[in-house]
Amino acid sequence: MTRTEHSGGQIKGLADPWQQVDSSGEVDRLIHILEERGAASDLAELRSRWLEFVGVHPGYHVLDLGCGTGVVTRDVARWVGEQGKVVGVDLSHRLIQEASRLAKEQGLEGRIEFRPADAAALPFPDRSFDLVVASAVFSHIADGLQVLGEMSRVARGGGTVSVFDHDIDTIVVNATDRELSRRIIHAYCDRYFASGWAGRELYGLFRQVALEDISVLPLILSSTQLGAYWQQVIERASTVAIKTGEVSQEEADRWREDLERKGREGQFFGCRNYYCVRGRKP
Repeated sequence: MTRTEHSGGQIKGLADPWQQVDSSGEVDRLIHILEERGAASDLAELRSRWLEFVGVHPGYHVLDLGCGTGVVTRDVARWVGEQGKVVGVDLSHRLIQEASRLAKEQGLEGRIEFRPADAAALPFPDRSFDLVVASAVFSHIADGLQVLGEMSRVARGGGTVSVFDHDIDTIVVNATDRELSRRIIHAYCDRYFASGWAGRELYGLFRQVALEDISVLPLILSSTQLGAYWQQVIERASTVAIKTGEVSQEEADRWREDLERKGREGQFFGCRNYYCVRGRKP
């Protein structure tokens, strides 16, 4: 049964647009989300802490898997300097086009190459890169082990493989109705993302592909303001819960209105956990 088929009158799950961006009908919206989030200071700080943890060095040859519009790719290109090189790959031809345009606009095209590619079958020889990274990719793929195996394959001996991803079930908002909030967040995790528990599963995947010196860095994104980012999370989560039959329209409206009121009154709190895992290729 696919994620969008019905079972007993209930939709099992909604299609994740990030899996098939070009045919989603939402390309422009998804591009806007990637660049808006990429420009946010709190997320930029988390990326910087991740890349410092990873150990990006000048002159490195780096692969950025599932690069989207190239937010991380451009960051890495600045870290590796003029002697380095970054290759960004993504299934979406439209995102690759936008990533190439933005890199050129920012004067980084000489350090970056973008190309469409399947993360589960990378078009590179073994041991091609000093560093292989993926950011917010594993939560949108069902077979993380296959993809991580490919990341390890194309890393050179002694090179680094690192993944940065969130864990959807760790989303926290200070909603008044705890039981309702749990139902909505669980539905968002299980009925929208291909792997909503990706963050907590990464360490085990790294062990399975026999990477060494594995380390984990947990990072927390939190806010006391109900800004655009958290409004998007709340809207998307409640919409998924409605469409999959986990909550009624009235319940979802009540949940959203409660959080919006807390936002207006200066009482909102939201956070989500990200996990950065790195390992060394033997």
